[in-house]
Amino acid sequence: MLYDCRNDALIPGVTLWNQDNLQSNKSVQQQHNTEFNVTTSDSIEEKSNSLNISGSLKLSLLGGLVNVRGSAKYFQDTKKSHKQSRVTLQYRATTSFETLTMTHLARGQVSHPNVFEDDIATHVVTAILYGAGAYFMFDRESSSEDDRKQVEGDAKLTFDKLKFLKVDAEASLKMDDKEKAAVEKFSCTFHGDFQLKTNPTSFSDAVSVYRNLPDLLGENGEHAVPIRVWLYPLLKLDSRAAKLQRDISNDLITCSSDTIESLTMTEMRCSDILKDTAAATFPAMGKKVQTLMQKCRQYKHDFMQKLGSVLPSIRGGVKEESALADILKAHEQSPFNSNDLDQWLTCKEKESDALKSFLKQLEKLGAEMDDNLDDLLSDLEVKTIVCFSFTSVDQPDSFLVKLSDYLKPLGMVATPAESSDLHARNTEWLSTDARLTMRRQLRLFGELKKLNTKSTDTKFIAASKYDESRPGAWIFIYEDDCSDAVPFVPPSKPATPTITGVTHDSLTVKVSEPDSATVEYRVEYRMKQEQETEWASHPVQKNQEAVTLSGLKPGTEYEIRATAVGKLSYAVSSVVCSAVTLTAVGPPTQVKVTEETASSITLTWNIPSVQRCQSIKGYIIEFREENSNQWQRRDTGKEVYTFTLDNLKENMTYSIRMCTDVGVGVSQPGEEIQIKTKKAQPDMRRFTVLPGDNLLPPVYLLNLKPAEDGHPNKKVFGNPPTKKLSNKTIMVVGATGSGKTTLINGMINYVFGVEWEDNWRYKLIDEQTHTTKGCSQTSEVTAYEIHHTDGFKVPFSLTIIDTPGFGDTRGIKQDKEITDKIRHFLSVKGGIDTVDAVCFVVQSASARLTHTQKYIFDAILSIFGKDIATNIVILVTFADGQSPPVLEAIKAANIPCALNPSNGFSLHFKFNNSVLFVKHEENIFDTMLWNMGKASMNKFFTHLNTMKPQSLTLTKEVLEERRQLEATVEGVQPLIQAGLSKLEEINSTKATLQNHKTHMKENEDFDYEVIVDKSEKIGLPPGTFILNCHMCNYTCLYPCYIPKDADKSGCAVMRDGHCTVCPNKCHWNHHFSMTYRWEIKREPEKRTHLDLKKKYEEALGGKIATEKIITQLEVQYEQVQRKVAEMTETSSKSLQRLKEIALRPDPLATPGYIDILIETEKQEAKPGWQKRMKELQEVRDRAVLLEKLAEGVDLTGEEKATYDKMKSKVKGIFNNADSWFAS
Repeated sequence: MLYDCRNDALIPGVTLWNQDNLQSNKSVQQQHNTEFNVTTSDSIEEKSNSLNISGSLKLSLLGGLVNVRGSAKYFQDTKKSHKQSRVTLQYRATTSFETLTMTHLARGQVSHPNVFEDDIATHVVTAILYGAGAYFMFDRESSSEDDRKQVEGDAKLTFDKLKFLKVDAEASLKMDDKEKAAVEKFSCTFHGDFQLKTNPTSFSDAVSVYRNLPDLLGENGEHAVPIRVWLYPLLKLDSRAAKLQRDISNDLITCSSDTIESLTMTEMRCSDILKDTAAATFPAMGKKVQTLMQKCRQYKHDFMQKLGSVLPSIRGGVKEESALADILKAHEQSPFNSNDLDQWLTCKEKESDALKSFLKQLEKLGAEMDDNLDDLLSDLEVKTIVCFSFTSVDQPDSFLVKLSDYLKPLGMVATPAESSDLHARNTEWLSTDARLTMRRQLRLFGELKKLNTKSTDTKFIAASKYDESRPGAWIFIYEDDCSDAVPFVPPSKPATPTITGVTHDSLTVKVSEPDSATVEYRVEYRMKQEQETEWASHPVQKNQEAVTLSGLKPGTEYEIRATAVGKLSYAVSSVVCSAVTLTAVGPPTQVKVTEETASSITLTWNIPSVQRCQSIKGYIIEFREENSNQWQRRDTGKEVYTFTLDNLKENMTYSIRMCTDVGVGVSQPGEEIQIKTKKAQPDMRRFTVLPGDNLLPPVYLLNLKPAEDGHPNKKVFGNPPTKKLSNKTIMVVGATGSGKTTLINGMINYVFGVEWEDNWRYKLIDEQTHTTKGCSQTSEVTAYEIHHTDGFKVPFSLTIIDTPGFGDTRGIKQDKEITDKIRHFLSVKGGIDTVDAVCFVVQSASARLTHTQKYIFDAILSIFGKDIATNIVILVTFADGQSPPVLEAIKAANIPCALNPSNGFSLHFKFNNSVLFVKHEENIFDTMLWNMGKASMNKFFTHLNTMKPQSLTLTKEVLEERRQLEATVEGVQPLIQAGLSKLEEINSTKATLQNHKTHMKENEDFDYEVIVDKSEKIGLPPGTFILNCHMCNYTCLYPCYIPKDADKSGCAVMRDGHCTVCPNKCHWNHHFSMTYRWEIKREPEKRTHLDLKKKYEEALGGKIATEKIITQLEVQYEQVQRKVAEMTETSSKSLQRLKEIALRPDPLATPGYIDILIETEKQEAKPGWQKRMKELQEVRDRAVLLEKLAEGVDLTGEEKATYDKMKSKVKGIFNNADSWFAS
């Protein structure tokens, strides 16, 4: 017989040899053998091993290429449920073995060679093993996975005993009662190659059949069937024969087998879910699972068809093995892949288990699933239906839609727009939150059922009603013949009630407003000692905020709670609070103050006017500070009639009230009285008395100590407070005579709480001697750090930075020194890094600013960075009750500072300190001025407490930039002067040459005189330091405050390691502190025309005409003029940077500085001043151009031509500035 391995099929009716030849060349051997095996596995792999089939044949079986009969049907018989316990008993017997002799297999021995050309077969059968097989499949339902494994294990041990049972004997199988009971629960299915009258259905039937199996083969094995064949390739007989081109790899066989088995397992799990309570109770859920099972069957059928169609093509070489791999890959990318199916089924199994659990609990509560809701709604005896609704079971399932779309032909698949709504929904509704909601709703449902047990017109049921907004489950109520369900919302838990009033027989209770779900609201109460008694209640009417519980026992503690009652009598109570009714006793009477000091108050009182109790245990004194809601308490501990409250704050107003303590309770408080403690006398350990006029009150100077951080200009008063408080830093600046010192002393008196009536005053700075206890000079910038202490009128520590006044009689030089001192103060390590307010002190009467006053304002503001503007406040001194005129002047001058949003004026505070140190007398006017000053101080410090600190980083940069600018300008000034002199010299020489053209033509010599600059060494006094450049022979800075040459890199004129002053901008290490300085002096010098001509001829390398000399003089003139402009530009760049960061520019801008040089030349009127003024004017014009360029202003055509000419690279013989002094 022929066989085609491409299809795993026998070819009937076609043979290679005649029947006679086959019979004469056949060998038959007897081969009796019996096999017995018991297995509990139902996998495809186990069945393949049991049937002894190859992987290739297994794949053909799975693809439907091979039809099975007899015992081979065992391969297709799979379990229907995971809960199904299966034990399989295998019996196999062989009888004979037939084989062809080698004669037939020789080439040329074939009777029908045309078979090789027909391409219908690949192999010929050369041997057959005869026998028969049988499979007894015992099945039983189990309750769980663990139970299934236990049952299968026990049954296997029992069935293994059949090995020792002789099938031809009459001996019975020995089993105990337990084993018999176990095996009798199994049903039996038989698959075999034997002809049975009836198939066994039980274990006993199976044993009977098993005994008779050998007889069923016949005495000579005549009923045996072929159970295995051996194949021989036709290709070895004839090269024309068809052949098996390729076999399929084991990996693809295993993957295909696993895929089909996974789909089979999916059907099995669906079957299990459908048998469960949830699927039977909820039709929607059962329909979903049934749909999935149907889709999987359809998909598995399609998959097996694809498998069966592709296998022959691969084996025959028509297609590559990748065709099968593509089918498997498409499966993994389809929604039918094992992961997606497992996830969906796991979700449904969880849902099934959860629903089954909830159904059991509902059954315990007496509420069953009811699909006849309409009948209940029509029942006249039922007024209310309480329904526990499962709201998500009927939820549309996007995954099933996806499976359906996948199986549809391409033309029938819904568009994304049509199915987007379904696909957007989440398949898994049983989230953790939904499960918790279901538990809460079930608990609530049980409570409602318990509350309404006796109600005959209220029915409790369970149902499935889809509600996307309430996932999981929810309670719905049908009322008053209304078919629309209303979600049940329990009332919210009320807030804990508060006790607002207590008497001896009543309590006033304040309750929160109930929510909309509350039908009834009440206050419940009971005595705390009687816990087992029922709660009494008092109704709370709508919009009622408090109720009074009356008729209570005196001196008794009660428990009180608020209870909100909703529909179906469901009640929620608040947290319980307690209160004690008063005893029948009143507060003490005639409470009086007999003595008050700075830290104590002594009280006396009489017995209560109402006393209906056995004894008084003592009295309770409650007191609180002014502007505080916190009562403090002191107990007398016994029945006394005087008591002293100690450890109080000085100068503080206290409210005091008293209660009577009778042990079991206290009386209501008596009337409040107010009393103020006295102010303590100054502690002489912290202050020093200043000698002064006896008519004035004693003045105490604060004892200051050096700062612990080592800052040389910081003084400290007091010790840091124990509790952490903020610190506010203010810097006080202003002109000389503006009243800064008096204002600062006024601040100190306010902070320390000094009143008009007090017979002392404080000073931080002594304005008479300008000395303080810790510092003898007020010309320095000084920080006073005042630590917070008891009695302070402000809730923070205070640091005051006092600065010397600007604009005094010592002039601009003094103002520059003040600026340097401020810079030095801020640059000290560990110094002040932030400031809360810059207090600009001005006098009230200045209606308009003079040029001098505007200069002072600008000089002060030029110290600070732009970011400090919103922290500048104006403090107006010598003010009265009217609006200070100086505010209009400040606004007109556009002084930058914080603004008052209400009127747009500068944020200001008015002060009048004229009565600060005046002797205290009964003077209404002085008292009014003092109170006005106190109110102003209070207003200022209240605002200061709200201000945010501002970093001084930018201000420090401004001060440093200005220091470098001033040093650079001062050092460059002689160079500019020298340049101007050189210009004068060149013009003079040029004019002389033009006047002597006749002599020059005749080559005659002539003399002429010019004024030249000469550098001269000037000796320095001892202890004076300087910065000289030995490369340029030029003094770059005089005086210099850095004595050591190794530290010269930090000098004010150094930037990026190079000097900004000396002509060649030399490196800092070429600069030294010497015992002399260079000074430029102007002297007349005699020159001759021939010497001048020789000089230019040597420089240019040949004879030149007189016109050439004049041309070179003009070139040199341009070079020097450009150099002067560049030095002016250096200052301009620094000024531009200051414009960017400084609050105000330097009052002397670059053109203004040149104007001062011009004015100086005019006033001094030294020889040649008119020519120098002309040159200065030209340099000023160029400076204006540079300033316009720096500010981005567009130039006119003429200005642009001048600038281009000025910047052009003109070749000359005097390019270096140092040549000015040598030419």
